[in-house]
Parts: sequence; structure tokens; C-alpha cells
Amino acid sequence: MSSEDTNKDQAAAPEDPATADLAPEDPASEDLAPADLTAEGDPAPEKLSLAEKSARAWTTALFRAARWADARDRPHPVAADGAIDPEADPDAIVGAELRVLRSLDPDLVDLPTLEESGPLTADQVDPTLISAAIAGASAGASAVVEATGPGATASAWAVAKAALSIVGAPVTVPTMTVAALRTAKITRSRIELYPEHLHALAQGTESPLPLTRVARRPASNRYLITSDLHRCIPGRLDWPERQGTKELYQEVLTGYADQDWNLIENGDVEDFWMVGGSTWGAVYDVAYLTGAVGPSREESRRTILREQLDRIVENNEEIYSLLRDRFCAQGRYLRTMGNHDDAYTDPKMVNYLTSAHLPGAEVVDTILLCTQGAEPSTDIADVSAVISHGHLTDSWNGPGFAPLGRSITWLITGLDDLPKIPKAGGLPDEQGLARLLGGRARNRLITVDPRYGGNRRFDSLDEERLFSRLDACPPDSGEWPWLIFGHTHFPMLWPQNAQGNKVKYANSGCGVLDQAMTCLEWDTSDEQNPLRLIIWLADPNGARRIELIPDGPTLRTA
Repeated sequence: MSSEDTNKDQAAAPEDPATADLAPEDPASEDLAPADLTAEGDPAPEKLSLAEKSARAWTTALFRAARWADARDRPHPVAADGAIDPEADPDAIVGAELRVLRSLDPDLVDLPTLEESGPLTADQVDPTLISAAIAGASAGASAVVEATGPGATASAWAVAKAALSIVGAPVTVPTMTVAALRTAKITRSRIELYPEHLHALAQGTESPLPLTRVARRPASNRYLITSDLHRCIPGRLDWPERQGTKELYQEVLTGYADQDWNLIENGDVEDFWMVGGSTWGAVYDVAYLTGAVGPSREESRRTILREQLDRIVENNEEIYSLLRDRFCAQGRYLRTMGNHDDAYTDPKMVNYLTSAHLPGAEVVDTILLCTQGAEPSTDIADVSAVISHGHLTDSWNGPGFAPLGRSITWLITGLDDLPKIPKAGGLPDEQGLARLLGGRARNRLITVDPRYGGNRRFDSLDEERLFSRLDACPPDSGEWPWLIFGHTHFPMLWPQNAQGNKVKYANSGCGVLDQAMTCLEWDTSDEQNPLRLIIWLADPNGARRIELIPDGPTLRTA
């Protein structure tokens, strides 16, 4: 298939609802935060355009719903009439309320002094100001928000989603089947073009495939490579919290920072797809759907995605503080975009992340570790490793195909919130901790059904086909650089292909095992074997480091 035909297929592929309408605007234009929608000096309401009026009304409704959700999700909620529960944590109340109040109508309360960076505590703000603002924002609301917790609303929304899925199944199932057949065909064409893609990235020329933002870094540096961290909003579906990896990750990062390692977070860092388990998750779902229509849909989507990001950061503040102070500030941090954080397809979302939360960070699609510095080279032999999330050739989650994967995630997280339904545990056993520690973890390339782009384990990245294609057309240097992925959650190093031969490929696995995480260490002090596959275990006496060694089709502990 020609490059032109492939591009036509890509153009006709389903669009990702998170990015379909997020076309880049003038880079010189200001990236408006929700607070700017009501800033002093705005045009009078009668002079606003329809899109501006719609955006303002939708944003006001969103943040009122957000405050209501926060009240329901807190163990000690704030009354809708503005009364603050005396037993509630005052700092937690202030932090949650002020972030919402900054984006409400300006005539509700004057908040000129609340633009300071960082969380505010109760001793910094007059509590009567907060009470008054809440009372104004909640005019017409019920007298008291019941302390029902996140379960009731989340479960009700889950029932509605399940009902919608059942009613719509006669249409959605055939539609998704046809879409899967089509996306699998396009993916096979992408795999055929993958060698050309790698050459184009190395040379700094135009690639025939999507995801072409590239960063180059010296291969001589030491890099910790993590992926699939899936940082979430608070709630029962906060995956890192449920798996017990938040504190572990922070401890591990601190150790590498102390030794001046560079950090690469290789995609699926913040999770914009998995949002169940809380009242806010239901609000996010509804807001995302309603924000997709109307004249202001582009900015509405940005608003809800920014709010989601703010909440994820707030829920993982200690980690982000560490990233800012020990890695970003030192110029030792870089990340790629995955499918669960594909909001960063939009340059304005990237700008918001790097200005509001991670100053100095850079978000790209591919990182090249180069032997000859950071300049493009005509010879891919100058590239030691190609690091990307890995979803480019995924039929269900790749660019243009994300609605398939997102809809499955949407349904599964909804089922997890259904009342009286057994709740999902951690990762499947085949990806679990016991197999890794017991020497039974698979170290073989994934294969999928080429017709539908998946297998019975719901894997959708055909590693076997991809590396067969690369093996069929080696570069002039004789071999390809290391290819380093995440995405699948399967840690691998020198895996076997179908013929039993080792493949120059590594996968960092994920950061959400049960009280454990896997990662890769890149260190060229051993030129022949620069990569080490590591599992870190949570332990009361300090995180334990265990190296995983390839052993034919499996991995064993060193």
C-alpha cells in the first residue's frame, strides 16, 4: 500500500473524541484558563458571541457540578447552603473549594488574591469568604448535601451506562466489529511503513505515519524509563492507590534523583480515560459528553480536560513536587504521550501541563537516544535507542482508533461501579507479581488476530508482525536500534519471536503492579547490554530492587 493510500485511510479512520476537535490554533494566542472566562474587562454579555456565551454558561455549570461532586466525595461534606462541617479538614476544604471558585461567576465573590501558585491552607484565607462564596454559588441548591460518599452517584451513573450499552448493543457491536476490521487493515499498512518511519525520525524528515514529535538526547546519559503509571483522580478506581504504588514510586524516584539519573515517563502517565469510582468521575463523564456538542465544544473540552489534570495532580501532589524539584528543574525529565493521555495531542494541553504543573517538561511522541548529540543524522546507526509508548501500531488504541479502546475502558470502568457486582482486582495473573517473582512471566512477542487486531487476552499490539517487518528490511548498519515500548503492561527484555530467536526490544511494563512496579534502566557503561529490567517491591524497610533476566521465553529473577 502506498503512503498516499495509507494517509487516505488514516483520514477516514474514526476520530478520537478527546482530540477530534482540538486543532491547533495560533500559537501566539493566549491559552485561556477557566478563570479567564470571567476575568474583569470581558465584553458585556450582550456583546459576546454565541460560542463565548455557550462556553461561559457551560463552564459555570461544570464548576458548580464539580463543587457538588467534591462535597459528596469528601468524608465530611460541605453543606450546600455554605455551612462548613466543623469536623472537616479545613485545609482540604480550602484547597478543593478555591480551585473551583476561581472559575465561577465573578459577581459571586471577588477573588483577586487567590491566584498564588500552590495549594492554599486554611490559615491563609478568611473562612467567611469561602462560606459566602459557596453560599452564593449554591443558590437554589438543596439545603444539605447528604454524606452518601462516592458510591451512590457513581453507581447510578454506572447503571445508566450499562443500560445504554445494552440498549445500543445491536448497533454498537456490529459497528465496532466493522471498525475493528478496518483499523486492523490500516494498522497492517502502518507496520509496513514502520521502517520508513524510523528512518524519517532519525533523519528529521517527514514520516508517512502519525506521532512525529521527536526529542533527541545523548545515549551516554543514564535514564530511568517508566511507563503506564495511570495516575488517576481520587476514588475507588484510583489505580495507583488501589495497587499501593504511589509511595513506592515516590521512594524509587527519590533514589534515582539522588544519583542524578534522568527520568523518561513513557506514556499513559495521567489517565484521562479511566474516571470511575467517584462522584466527580460521573460529572467528568457527563461533562465530556455534553462538551462535545455545541459551538464552544473545542474550549469546553479543554476546560474539562484541564480540570481533570488539575485533580490528578492534586491527588498525586507529592510525586509532582518531586518531579518538578528533582527532575524538571535539573533538565533531567522528558515524557512521551500514550493513548490514555492522548489529551496532549492538543498543543494547548501540553502548554497547560508544562506551565501549570511541570515547568521545563517536554511532551513528545518519540525519544531518540543518540551517540552523536542531538542533531538529526542521515544514518540511523547514530541512534542507539528509539523510545515511544508503543500504541502507534495498535488497532484499538492507536492514533485515529482511540474511540475503540476508549469505549471499552468506558464500559469496563462503568461495570466496576455497578452495585453488587464483584469489583475488579489488579492486573491479570499473566501480568501479575507472582509470575514475575516466580520466574514464570512471559518473555515472548505478542501476537494478535490480524483480522480484528486483538487476541483473547485483549492484547492489541502485534509485536510479532512489527518485528518481523523490521527483520525483513535491516538498515545499512545491519541492525536496528533498541526499540523501547510500554503500553502492553508486559515487561520484556530480549524477548523471543515465533522462531525462538531473541529480539532487540525492551518493554518497561507498568507502574501499577500489586505493591510493585517495573521499569528499565539505560546505562551505557555496559555497551553490549545497556538495558536492565527492574522490578521494585514495596517493603517496610525500603523499596527492594530485583533485576529480571531473560531466560528463553520467560523472565527470572537475578
